[in-house]
Amino acid sequence: MIYFIITTSIYNDCSIRESQYINGINKLKQNIQDLNIENYKIIIIENNGVRYTFLNMLECEVYYTSNNFLPTKNYGYKELQDILDCIDKYNINDDDFIVKMTGRYVLNDNGEFMNIIKNINNTKYECVIKYGSYLNPNPSSYINNDCITGLIGMTSFYIKQIEKPKENDCIEWNWSKVTHLIDGEKIYSISKLDINICPGSNNYFLV
Repeated sequence: MIYFIITTSIYNDCSIRESQYINGINKLKQNIQDLNIENYKIIIIENNGVRYTFLNMLECEVYYTSNNFLPTKNYGYKELQDILDCIDKYNINDDDFIVKMTGRYVLNDNGEFMNIIKNINNTKYECVIKYGSYLNPNPSSYINNDCITGLIGMTSFYIKQIEKPKENDCIEWNWSKVTHLIDGEKIYSISKLDINICPGSNNYFLV
């Protein structure tokens, strides 16, 4: 089974975020349909408490947590806890493949990442990752200490091994670090994700 776990957090700039989330999630659904991906489930996570939001109208499973209220300013910590709670809530198996996507980000059509994911259950891969920072991507480096987590794929077993970040650490370092536990032949190090991202802003750029 492939689980597409979409992380969201609706707490300010709601009108802007609403349009971004709707666009990003609908584009993912379109990609899945266009690529004829089978045996999958989309789960949207929102971490500001149980309530009804526009996410419930997107025809996907929506899982609400309260992890945005955890006593930390590290958003990566909260996001990782969301994913771990989701794995537990939906009894996701260790060998199930999880695609984690930031909900505001927008996929291009027919990108390399999604084409790999399409047949991931028929491959040897346990991780599909773009190493390097989104500010300075380094596709030539195989084992790196940074990666882009706006779109990343990994089996549930290894996601559960990711260490919680310290208050001032970047969660991307810990996602990258856990890949050191994976047989190198089972890692697909991708050169281009084909997704438009806007970390910390509303200005999109392609990675």
